[in-house]
Amino acid sequence: MATFSAESAVSSNLASCGLIRRTANPHPNVWSYDFVNSLKSPYANCSYRERAEALISEIKAMLNTAIAGDGELMITPSAYDTAWIARVPAIDGSAGPQFPQTVDWILKNQLKDGSWGTQSHFLLSDRLLATLSSVLALLKWKVGDPQVQQGIKFIRSNLELVNDESDEDSLVTDFEIIFPSLLREAQSFQLAALPYNLPYIHKLQMKRQERLAKLSREEIYTVPSPLLYSSEGIEDIVEWGKIMNVQSEDGFFLGSPASTACVFMHTGDVKCLEFLSNVVSKFGDFVPCMYPMDLLERLLIVDNIERLGVYRHFEKEIKEALDYVYRHWNERGIGWGRQNTIADLETTALGFLLLRLHSYDVSPVVFENFKDGIKGQLFCSTGPFNKEVASMMSLYRASQLAFPGEDILDEAKSFTTKYLREALDKSQTFSAWNNKHNLSEQIKYALKTSWHASVPRVEAKRYCQVYTPDKASIAKSVYKLPHVNNEKLLELAKLDFNIVQSIHQEEMKNVTSWFKDSGLPLFTFARERPLEFYFLIAAGTYEPQYAKCRFLFTKVACLLTVLDDMYDTYGTLDELKLFTEAVRRWDLSFTENLPDYMKLCYKIYYDIVHEVAWQAEKEQGRELVSFFRKGWEDFLLGYYEEAKWLAAEYVPSLDEYIKNGITSIGQRILLLSGVLIMEGQLLSQEALEKVDYPGRRVLIELNSLISRLADDTKTYKAEKARGELASSIECYMKDHPECTEEEALNHIYGILEPALKELTREFLKSDDDDVPLACKKMLFEETRVTMVIFKDGDGLSVSKWEVKDNIKECLIDPIPL
Repeated sequence: MATFSAESAVSSNLASCGLIRRTANPHPNVWSYDFVNSLKSPYANCSYRERAEALISEIKAMLNTAIAGDGELMITPSAYDTAWIARVPAIDGSAGPQFPQTVDWILKNQLKDGSWGTQSHFLLSDRLLATLSSVLALLKWKVGDPQVQQGIKFIRSNLELVNDESDEDSLVTDFEIIFPSLLREAQSFQLAALPYNLPYIHKLQMKRQERLAKLSREEIYTVPSPLLYSSEGIEDIVEWGKIMNVQSEDGFFLGSPASTACVFMHTGDVKCLEFLSNVVSKFGDFVPCMYPMDLLERLLIVDNIERLGVYRHFEKEIKEALDYVYRHWNERGIGWGRQNTIADLETTALGFLLLRLHSYDVSPVVFENFKDGIKGQLFCSTGPFNKEVASMMSLYRASQLAFPGEDILDEAKSFTTKYLREALDKSQTFSAWNNKHNLSEQIKYALKTSWHASVPRVEAKRYCQVYTPDKASIAKSVYKLPHVNNEKLLELAKLDFNIVQSIHQEEMKNVTSWFKDSGLPLFTFARERPLEFYFLIAAGTYEPQYAKCRFLFTKVACLLTVLDDMYDTYGTLDELKLFTEAVRRWDLSFTENLPDYMKLCYKIYYDIVHEVAWQAEKEQGRELVSFFRKGWEDFLLGYYEEAKWLAAEYVPSLDEYIKNGITSIGQRILLLSGVLIMEGQLLSQEALEKVDYPGRRVLIELNSLISRLADDTKTYKAEKARGELASSIECYMKDHPECTEEEALNHIYGILEPALKELTREFLKSDDDDVPLACKKMLFEETRVTMVIFKDGDGLSVSKWEVKDNIKECLIDPIPL
């Protein structure tokens, strides 16, 4: 091979022969390498890592308490439910309470304003219900007169401020059923100080009558009704002998201590008393608003850990929690506790989402149980607005995990999308409570962001920014779950993100240093995007141990771009024929016939291909050079085929285009250059063929198809303007001369959507135990980031807008602690 300098090789561009060379690089690199080299993260300091390790140990101890065995629920007290337990008379016939410690708790836990409720979060409906319930309990035992008077004063003064429904904040569950019932009971105590005749009270009473009028009385006793959770609010209509037909095995009524206490006081049922005694024994002197919550609490814990991006530290705990949920999973759905007689949509949707994400065998047929029996359409519960939104958000997320043929999830996606859009127009969305919790912003973000087109690390960062350690939820009381939302988990998530980002920044410096010295910048006709390509892999496969995978993936991506631009724009057909033949021979001496710029390109190409192959052999423990060589040959033959189409101004059929495009997009060789170099992840030949088998719709083939079509939908107009006629849209229009451009585009989207479902199935199916999850995850996450890059245009050719923002979020800007 003749000697030559890199500069002279590229500058010899055959201009003297009268050739007009095109460039693919009208938009310069947006990142200054000096800027990259200036990055210096304080989170590289070992003190931050030591703190993170300490937090991991502390959180594991906490999770073991919550998850091991039946778990130990940690939940804030419910003054409302505790007051109902306090009313239960002693079963020995003495004139006192069965659970006197609960009466003491009420006496000791009145708040400074005279109310009872969750001190850290003010919600008027919660305070009114808890306060009136507590007042009635104290009146029953004729104790705590000062507290009673304070409570009555709070109720009166706050009710008088509510002029109409527009003054309402969010309501606790069944407030309009229970509060009028408690007021009627208060009248029996002759509490004249309460304002019974306010217009707002009359409206509540009307609402109660309307809800009860729609209720089938007989169904309460045969089909478990959500009103079982609030049976204490319908004492006037319940037939107590019949209601025992829908009691749970553990003696409770939908996990409600208040409801169960009410039933016990009317029936004396032993199982009710056993449940109440168990709950009081467990919590000491108070009870929560729901018990048990073993399924929902586990699911919320896992969901938060995963969304915060720290799941790799808690894989054992996550598996324990999900195994527990899966043991109680059934085709009717699940409730928040294992013995709940009614399936809850939020818990079922979240359960389906997390179990499917972890490759458990779950069917979406479970959502058929949440359809209207008459219209056959999905419906949301009649609970409070916040509960409805939480259910719809969980179902919307679950619907994005659809496999091919799962029509019920398509229905769910349409239904929840419509519901959430309408929710943005409802006044409840902007109540004081929901404004505080940014509900409208959460809904907007969910509708804007598709799971298949999102950046995993950016999603984790965003969740860190919206996660609330002190989060409260609404049932019949405002309650908090400290195992689910707490300061330690958030601190770890922020630290972990910043520590990983500091590692990535050092890797970025290595990437840019390599790139500057690689010779690739000399090909000025080609796009220069080393950081964009590093982002493509690091945004999904971010774990520190995969540094070598990220580095070599980025090298190959930079090389692919030069080759792409050489075949697409710069090289002549005769030159490209010679280069393609040189690739097939794998002989450096054969490059003597190549133009000087191609000699340099071939040398760089040859070195990178073999570096990757040798590293893969080292990691996998078997010969792979021939495998990589064949992959590269196929890829460049695909490029050469497209170059011939371009030279002849030929537009192939759509089938011909897609068959070649799956190869020429370069995703196969790029992904293989990463997945076979993941540290500690062995892929046998059999396992490799489950993710990579040209012509078979497995992960890499589907990634290639999706990448090709996603690219086309955003770049076909610009490419056509440059004279590149062959795109999937143009090919479809050639096959169907009568169709419009819009119809052709819709047809391509119609191919993309089923392909994404197939990709999801290949990623999450449960029968691939011999394929390491980390490998499948790497292949899938790269697809998600690719979809983001082509979400609003060609984010590689023009990377100065959304892609740049994503890179800053993911790789440059830390999360403030």
